[in-house]
Parts: sequence; structure tokens; C-alpha cells
Amino acid sequence: MKMSLIINILSIAFMGQLMAVSPSFSQETYRLKAAITGLSSSSVVIRYSRQGMLINDTIRVHQNQFTHALAMTDGAIATLVLNPTTQLPFWLESPLISITGTLGTTPILQSRGTPENDWLDLYRKTIERPYTLRKQGKSSAEVDAIVLQQDQATRQFIAQHPTTRTAAYLLYWQAVYDTTIFDQIELLLAKLSPQVKASYWAQKTLTRINNVQNRPRVGKKLPAFSLPDATGKTISLTSFAGKYILLDFWGTWCVPCIQGIPELKAIHEKYGSRLAIVSIALERPSDRQKWLKAIDKYDMNWTQTAQFTSAREGVNELYNIHEYPTFLLADPEGILVAKIKYGEVESQLEQLLK
Repeated sequence: MKMSLIINILSIAFMGQLMAVSPSFSQETYRLKAAITGLSSSSVVIRYSRQGMLINDTIRVHQNQFTHALAMTDGAIATLVLNPTTQLPFWLESPLISITGTLGTTPILQSRGTPENDWLDLYRKTIERPYTLRKQGKSSAEVDAIVLQQDQATRQFIAQHPTTRTAAYLLYWQAVYDTTIFDQIELLLAKLSPQVKASYWAQKTLTRINNVQNRPRVGKKLPAFSLPDATGKTISLTSFAGKYILLDFWGTWCVPCIQGIPELKAIHEKYGSRLAIVSIALERPSDRQKWLKAIDKYDMNWTQTAQFTSAREGVNELYNIHEYPTFLLADPEGILVAKIKYGEVESQLEQLLK
């Protein structure tokens, strides 16, 4: 079931190929001022992406209020995270951004005072909030049906406001949560105004469509990528000519990934002459040392690379990776041979590499 914009947007812990057009970052600092009745937490989080890296700023709250200075972000958007189920995206398009609201069973939050924030607030008021209320007390099947109705209403909103960046932003999240409606998304994308079509979120939507349509499939050549390894050397699929390649998508934060390391060590010892293991870790920008220490601690003496980005950037988005760990086996020509389930790596490799 897909989640609504406030409920879970950008809350996936580590979630795209890097945008072909890099955002231009101004030196201007935006000041956020918030007053939210019922905000009893001692701190809140502002979550955003900058140059592909997911960043969380923790802010102290005093008497239901807080202020925060913020530089430009990817896509000119950040998200206020009050708790796991209450989040508010807002646009950075004014030196002073004001957020007000009231917490409760159904929180009401507003970021207003600029054109795009007003559009985002209109969407929350006319679509997101009413549909959220309709879901309360309903069964899972009933909620699923309401979510589909909300998505249809969201796409109507996008079609009605093609000159707004908010339309492109909403369209991107439609593309994230439902890969079965890309025909509708492409039509909506084509109807955006030229300026909006060239914006960060519209281009990110296009990248999402292209990545999913070209995602790795058994029998198809894997998309090319290059990443620095733990020593700084750039590696790619062509670095392992003549060998099968096992791509291991993992993270130091992933318990099953850590539990599976002994199996990978056994595989490396058994098939080292025929099989190259390439581990691609997904880590927070601040966790590089944690990653390096894990490599040393668990004696992971095969090729180690990492992305210090959100999971909706870089190789993870290019390969449409949403579960950790994920294992992909490619033949010496770079053709995907198999997607291997966690816990079955050694047994499947024994059959595939006989």
C-alpha cells in the first residue's frame, strides 16, 4: 500500500541514477520558523537531499517553537519530520519560511506565504487531508481502495496545475509508488509547462521512468556504473573481465546483511578464481568510517564500494534496489544470470556455476 505525502514521504530509510542536470546551489540561507501547538517533542528533524546525499538536521524545540537556518537543497524542498507518521514537505523559495499547525489525531500543518508552498498547502487541504480522514478506522482492503482514489485525485490535481513545480513534485512520487501507471505519468509529464518540465522534479520523474523501464532483467546486460572502492580505486563491471560477478547490495545498518557475511566469505574462498564479489554499501554521508571499520571487522577481503547517498540516487536507483541485501549474478559478458534470494546464495551459486 502506498503512503500519502505527509504520512511517509521521504521516510524510506535509505532510498536513481544521479540527475543528469546537477542543481545549482545558491549561497543564500533560508530561515525556517515554526510554531506548532502540541509539539511536545524535545527535538524534530529536517530531512533533505543535497547533491544526492540524504541529510538529517536535528533541531531543539522550546515551548512548541523552533527556528532553523537551511541552505539550498536538491529540488528546493525539505521535509519537517515531527515523528514517524507526521511529516511536512516545504519549498525553499523565500528567505523566511513559516510553518504553523496543530498536532493531534489528525495533524494540521501549513507551510504558506510563497506561491509553491501555497500550492502544496492547497493539495494537502483538498486532497491529502480529506483522504487521510477517510482511511481512519477502515480495513486494509478499504484503505487500499481509498489510496487508489487519492492517487487519481492527485493526478487530476497535477493535470489542473501544469505550470507549478508542485505538480512535478507530486508526479515524481506517483512514479515512485506505482510503476504500473507510467503511461499516465508520461502523459502528465508531457503536459507540464516547458519551464516546469525542465525542473529538478520533472527531470527526476523522467529518470525514474527510464530506470524502471531499463532495470536489470535476467538475460539482459546490466547497466554500466563506476564507483571508487575502499582504497579510492575506480571499479566498474568491466574491471572483472572473464569472471562471473556477484553484486551484493548491503549496508552496515542492515542486520540480515551482516548475518550473511560469513556465507559471502565462504563463497569468496570457494569461487575466488571464477567469481568476483562486488559489495555495494548504501551508507549515510557521515558513516564512511563506520563502513571502513565494518570491512576490517568482518574481514571482507573482496571488492568493497559504497554510495553515501539516499537510496533513490546512484547505482541503487539505476538497479532499482529496494531490499537489502540484494544479490545479482552476472556472467563474464555482464549479462544478468540470476537474482538470488538472501539465504540461498551459496546453494544457488553451486547450481549456476557448475
